[in-house]
Amino acid sequence: MPVSSLPQTYWNIAAETYEQDFTETLLGKLWRDAVWQEIDTGFSSGQRVLELNCGTGIDALHLASRGVSVVACDISSRMVEMARHRAANSGFASRVDFRVLPTEQLAQLQTEGLFDGAFSNFSGLNCVKDLSLVKRELASRLRPGARAYLCMLGRFSPWEILWFLAHGDAKKAFRKLHRGSIPSAKGEIEVQLYSRKQIVELFAPDFQLRSWKGIGIAVPPSYMDGWASRLPAAMKGLSWVDRMISRAPILRNSGGCILFEFERASQ
Repeated sequence: MPVSSLPQTYWNIAAETYEQDFTETLLGKLWRDAVWQEIDTGFSSGQRVLELNCGTGIDALHLASRGVSVVACDISSRMVEMARHRAANSGFASRVDFRVLPTEQLAQLQTEGLFDGAFSNFSGLNCVKDLSLVKRELASRLRPGARAYLCMLGRFSPWEILWFLAHGDAKKAFRKLHRGSIPSAKGEIEVQLYSRKQIVELFAPDFQLRSWKGIGIAVPPSYMDGWASRLPAAMKGLSWVDRMISRAPILRNSGGCILFEFERASQ
């Protein structure tokens, strides 16, 4: 299936500032730590995991440092180039296979055996137009019982609403409450929005939902880092609050992202 060059171009450009915009920010690190708490429990040394939209390789190398082998894919050749450079200086390069592969083209992996798990971080799957196709291909790549951790865009983010309202932009403050899709921050690509119910229904019956939690309920999004970085102790306190409330009923459906833990159903 051909994939438009527009998303590839967009992410190649985004790669140049991804580290400074998110990865290296205090808030970005706190968000990522909240995700690692889950995947560190779900994946163990000796397993072979498939990562979708791997970006610059932070998560793949984290898993590799814990003895997990990772096939890490991304649509952006520049992201993958940066990931390979990072791996070369990490000491774990032998455990990670970075590939330029759009998520919509997982069928190219069909001759490589089944994976023990799968992982997609920070709303990469929200940039896929046909998520049902990805679900089918992902199901055929995983062993029965395999865990799939999918971090999807949240539709209700208290911090985002307050931030944009404070800046007089009510349209952006409430844009994620609408169903369908919205433009990305700079308008180049479409971002698909899903409710928790829609995601669960879309992945059934191949995947069964085991649990989910909110990411960034109390911790602000990374674009607020300029303000938040002046209050590191307060931000770490908010990270502790997130850990306490991230699975609480109602609250776990809010946040910048929602991390879903699925299990591949028996065939």
